Amino acid sequence: MPKVFDRKPSSMIRQCDILCGLASCFLLNMGMVWIFAEDAQEVMTPQPFVLDFNNEDHVQVIKNRMERDYPFLKISRIEVQGETILKTDNDGQRFFCLYQGQGEVFFPAGYRTQEGDGTPLPTGVYQADPVDPGFKTFLETIAAGHASISPKALPPIDAILGRLSSDSEYFCGDIAGELWRLLEQAPRPWATDSQVERAIEQLFSRYREQGFSTKTRDSWETVVIGDQLLVHGDETLKVRGRFSCFSLENAMQSQPHTSSARRLRYLLDTAGGCSPGFDPFRRLPLTWFPNYPGEEADGLNFFNNHIVNIPAENSPTHFHPPNPIGGGLPQTEFYLVLDPAPYRLAEVEEGPAIVLYPNLADLNRYEIHHLKPGMFVYMPPGVGHRGLNVFAMIMTIPGFKPGNELYLDADIYEQTQGLAPYNPNHLQSKNYQSLEAFLPGFTNKQ
Repeated sequence: MPKVFDRKPSSMIRQCDILCGLASCFLLNMGMVWIFAEDAQEVMTPQPFVLDFNNEDHVQVIKNRMERDYPFLKISRIEVQGETILKTDNDGQRFFCLYQGQGEVFFPAGYRTQEGDGTPLPTGVYQADPVDPGFKTFLETIAAGHASISPKALPPIDAILGRLSSDSEYFCGDIAGELWRLLEQAPRPWATDSQVERAIEQLFSRYREQGFSTKTRDSWETVVIGDQLLVHGDETLKVRGRFSCFSLENAMQSQPHTSSARRLRYLLDTAGGCSPGFDPFRRLPLTWFPNYPGEEADGLNFFNNHIVNIPAENSPTHFHPPNPIGGGLPQTEFYLVLDPAPYRLAEVEEGPAIVLYPNLADLNRYEIHHLKPGMFVYMPPGVGHRGLNVFAMIMTIPGFKPGNELYLDADIYEQTQGLAPYNPNHLQSKNYQSLEAFLPGFTNKQ
């Protein structure tokens, strides 16, 4: 049961049991709940909810809500028991994100993947493709001018350079996540040397074709909690085992921009997002793909998926603006809570939880939901949230948009005199001028 605190109960008409009850009949029809601010001006705010993804009634609620908000997406829960074929339902792109159990997937010789920058792909099964000479030249220019790179740009740049083999013959893995970090965390210029700056810029035009390895023989391969599989068009995947998946299909887009498998053990562990500066478990099966030149707004992005262990001490309270910075769709975020035991991650005595601020116009009102594996948290744009010691599959539509994570802890502290939950480690992280500018009904007050 969530804890709902409201030091000004007269300011809102919404009762705490709206989210406590998990009433499917209400949630099926729930869209916009009217909330009244202190000045009695009416504001429409889409509401978050917390449900159980192992409960079929709750899955139907989630499916109805998400497909109403995003008609081009089809949501389902898939159970694999034994051997079966994964395929699309609408000839689009369909993702299968494992959240329980384990199994195997069959890949033939010739299959190509951008994995291997974490634990290396098995030798004798995969062979890294030779690095493109032009791409290699960019990397060499960046390495030669390393001293000119700004401190904030160094971590993602070093992660990119680290993917080049010691003999400079091979480049392994997907660097979309590092390029996203450059856009999100490092202001321009990234380097004082103009040649190095231009070489970094060129990475954005070439990265999608780099970092592949090719399979040399047919075999079954293990898939576990957190791994992601993808089929598209009339393509199929043969799988076996016992596992459960969150499935999402984009019926409007059939051409994929990522490998058919993204297995956590083969992906680089990174820092950022909810775990800045920490040695976290944070791996990116599908992250934001920065635009190629000429692509606008969201580009290829319609769905992202990160697997993150979120420590409470480093997790900022944040929200994603309903009117997205940079255009495109606003960012909706949802957690699917995972069991940390298979990855031997430490668990705290109080267990995982999430703090939600459903109405940014009234930060005195918040909800604390205690979580367990299999629970699903739906957070529309404009909902403040902070994960506490949660190991989760963090999924977003259309993705983790650069510049659209706004940090709320300073406003929570100031507006509630420190009585609502906030992270004192992020009081200096505020990255916007006025919260009022992001509130529905108050957009005229800039």
